Amino acid sequence: MIRLARQLTLIYFIYNIFIMNNIQNNFDLNLLRIFNAVHAEGHIGRAATRLGMTQSAVSHAIQRLRDSVGDPLFIRSGKGVEPTARADGMAALVRESLDSAMAAISTARTFDPATSNRVFHVGLPDHAVAKYAPLIYAAFADGAPNLGIHLHDAPTPEAIRLVEQGELDIAAGVVSDLPKRFKSLPLFTSQHVVIASKQHPHIKGKVDMAAYRKARHLMYSAPGPMNTGLSDGLAKRGVTRDIGMTISGHLAVPVIIAGSDLIATVSRELVEPYAQKYGLQILKPPFAIPDIQVSLFWHERNDRDAGHQWFREMALRMTKRER
Repeated sequence: MIRLARQLTLIYFIYNIFIMNNIQNNFDLNLLRIFNAVHAEGHIGRAATRLGMTQSAVSHAIQRLRDSVGDPLFIRSGKGVEPTARADGMAALVRESLDSAMAAISTARTFDPATSNRVFHVGLPDHAVAKYAPLIYAAFADGAPNLGIHLHDAPTPEAIRLVEQGELDIAAGVVSDLPKRFKSLPLFTSQHVVIASKQHPHIKGKVDMAAYRKARHLMYSAPGPMNTGLSDGLAKRGVTRDIGMTISGHLAVPVIIAGSDLIATVSRELVEPYAQKYGLQILKPPFAIPDIQVSLFWHERNDRDAGHQWFREMALRMTKRER
């Protein structure tokens, strides 16, 4: 019933634009793609950059669409352009129409990783980059030498938005309530560990609760499920940490710990690539804390894309081999 309702809505949208406004059969459907970019960016120049067009070409296209639908669509403002009520009403339906068109095209494509020069845009949290980025590159070099990959560190809500807009092909993260138009599958389970320098004056081979309370801690300050899970778990036990330093990025953690008497509670993926190089102890936390399920998620428009399927299967094989 939901799918039928969406189809009927799209039919009404097409009827309203093409029939009620007396648009002829030679209407340029590319105008809807340009409309979508201007609505998303709120700026003619940024939309032009996104589309690989000149500003004048974008402006001319929007004028043609204005003439077709009988509405200004966008009004100039101090920061760019603002959509009219009619444009806002059209936006979701235009986006869904474009998504459906892209899905139809993607379904028919074939993909040969050995010859393709496709570039994948992937959302991957920075705490997982050190471990998995080299493995992804090795997989590409082995069987897909011309493929490229751009890794983007984006919090899960931002990654969802970027996947929805098509700026990311796929992302990994901790997700609990994805929009219905998304698909996902479990990728790996992340565990918390405590790390300390092998030269730490008080911690040697293990850490109990007394030592954990006494030590000074390095804390990653950005919000997220991993930080929330740790903080909630400690709060339930009435445990407070003596925070000696907070930082806003994961990747400096091993270096800082190696050269100090601070300790940190982090994901195993973050520390494993650096433990030997920096002389770090990897210790079991002195309290129970649930593991965190990291999943791959993507928009349903890419579900049957052959290249996308290949990348998902590669990611699953790679993470399964590393567990």
